[in-house]
Amino acid sequence: MKILIEYRYLAAAPLIKTPGILTVAAEIVTVEARHQTFIRTASKTAAIPSAFDTPLGIRGVFTLAAGFISSCPSGSNLAVTPFSPLTLTVGAPALGANGTIAAGTSIQVSTIATGATSCAFVNGGQPGGAAFTPFTNGACVVPQNLAGIAYLHLASSTPADGTLTDAITVAGPLVVQIS
Repeated sequence: MKILIEYRYLAAAPLIKTPGILTVAAEIVTVEARHQTFIRTASKTAAIPSAFDTPLGIRGVFTLAAGFISSCPSGSNLAVTPFSPLTLTVGAPALGANGTIAAGTSIQVSTIATGATSCAFVNGGQPGGAAFTPFTNGACVVPQNLAGIAYLHLASSTPADGTLTDAITVAGPLVVQIS
């Protein structure tokens, strides 16, 4: 849940028009980052798993958080629709001992959504924001040169510039740890 707080701020930043509010949000996100680092260190995992954070759009963040939301306050005007959920259906041999997936591994995913032609792995520092691989027979291959936390989406096309947009997102995100 802690990671969702940090990405919520990254997703909302472009929506904030008042400089003072943006400054306060930036102040909060740095404290949340320190909390996350402490939690990861106490859990004996990599304190900082990647050189770049991955900004998700508001619908992607809401999709990840939707399972934790039971209701919203009256008048909250939360007009965000989540994407279709995506489930990893990979067998034990594909997962490493620590639950990671190696680059080059073929993974099976499932969703109720239709129309997907590619898997988009959104990972901080990626040119355009995402690495795309073909999605065929319910599977795709984890791209090379990715490590750490990535967000897997299914997309209806593969843009040449590597930019995943809401318009082509079919399902996801699904959080995956790549070794």
